[in-house]
Amino acid sequence: MRLLTTEEMKTVENFAMTDRGVPSLLLMENAAIGATQEVLKLSPKRVVIFCGKGNNGGDGLAVARKLVTYNVYVKVYFVGETEKATLDCNTNYGILKSYEKIVQNLDIEKYEDISKLDISGFDLLVDALIGTGLKKELTGKYKDIVEYINSSNIKVLAIDCPTGINADNGHDKGLAVNADITVTFHLPKIGLYLYPAYERCGKIVVKDIGVPYLDEGKNSFLPDKNWARDVLPKRSRNTHKGTYGKSVFISGCDTMAGAAVFNCISAYNVGSGLVNACTTEKAIDIIHTLVPEAITTRREELEKLLKDSSSAFAIGSGLGRQTDDIVYQTVKKCTGSLVIDADGINALAERPEILKEHISPCIITPHIKEMARLVNSDTRSVAANMVKVAKEVSLKYNVVTVLKSANTVITSPDGRLCINTTGNSALSKGGSGDCLTGIITGLLAQKVPPFEAAVLGAYIFGLCGEWVAREKTEYSVMAQDSARAIPYVIKDILG
Repeated sequence: MRLLTTEEMKTVENFAMTDRGVPSLLLMENAAIGATQEVLKLSPKRVVIFCGKGNNGGDGLAVARKLVTYNVYVKVYFVGETEKATLDCNTNYGILKSYEKIVQNLDIEKYEDISKLDISGFDLLVDALIGTGLKKELTGKYKDIVEYINSSNIKVLAIDCPTGINADNGHDKGLAVNADITVTFHLPKIGLYLYPAYERCGKIVVKDIGVPYLDEGKNSFLPDKNWARDVLPKRSRNTHKGTYGKSVFISGCDTMAGAAVFNCISAYNVGSGLVNACTTEKAIDIIHTLVPEAITTRREELEKLLKDSSSAFAIGSGLGRQTDDIVYQTVKKCTGSLVIDADGINALAERPEILKEHISPCIITPHIKEMARLVNSDTRSVAANMVKVAKEVSLKYNVVTVLKSANTVITSPDGRLCINTTGNSALSKGGSGDCLTGIITGLLAQKVPPFEAAVLGAYIFGLCGEWVAREKTEYSVMAQDSARAIPYVIKDILG
């Protein structure tokens, strides 16, 4: 599914109104129809709606009017001055005001108005206070109202975006409405799928409002099963191991041999024809025992391997920090596609200019802390600006960036963006990143383009965590469990 920024959504709406002649009031009515449909699925008997003076509030007022026709008891609190309301909001306010005792104006200058509210007995609360337009921290009485809503213990449905959320970057400045369901329109906004917004939104439902699908959002998307099925490398009968490529892992060390093991298992399970682990002598012995299908190469022979432009390479998983020179030489000399992970990224953080010297397609897979080191920032800043940071790094170094977090952001130098939402806390275990690196590298070996390989790898690996957790719970999943779940996830994707 495509994703939009708030500005792109405005462009689409303006095109509908100015070029196609769709009245803005009709767009609001269509939004209200979609939101009302979702409200009615919850079978509420008594609904309280908080409406602001913008178009989001107008949506809420229109929803109230429609619910009345379904014999639902509705109470509306209108927050703000009506004379400052948008034209369409005021139109819906005027219509609803003619209904007896539905709308009550809430004077935001009087704290006692909030403290005296009584919403007990209502089984659904609709948030239509601000929507996607918020760019700053909630203050004053809006802050008080949101805190009041969150303390109500009533199921909450947010219209377009929970109040307090920045719909472009997912910020909440520490406070936002905690929704159980968020009904958004036309296409979802990027920030809704970034934390902490994603946790505030609850279930996200997208409803059509009758605007055209333009180019806006064509480079930003959420992957799904249909997309994954199209990108997954095809297999045919008349093939051999060379058909599906070679994955080479410069990974593991005497104390972290498991990293190379997880690389190898994951690459084989995702379809790579051959897998070669270039590692230390002790790690080689372990790999021969646990992954007998794998080829092994002593690290001293690395330079010869790097000349093979047909292979896909990965460096960094469990490599150790005494190997920075190996990382630098690999980046400069690798002629095949290259994935840089873990200690590979940590080495580059010391000399980031070397990343510009890669001569083949390159993917980096940092988590938040590793990215903070790479860009000489702090984890809080990176976590709060994942899309911005990932895009800047992709453009600066001409790499595909996989910025790993609860929801992973993947960007390419040409401006494409994906947010992957598969996965769970089961993947918060040592070795998980090594499995992801193995999957991505195995896909590269089969000639999946770098950006698509990165997105598909993140999507598959997230599903692996979900698949194993159904059997073992999120507490007990090990990295090896996730690596061995890859065949079952692929089988499900293929249908």
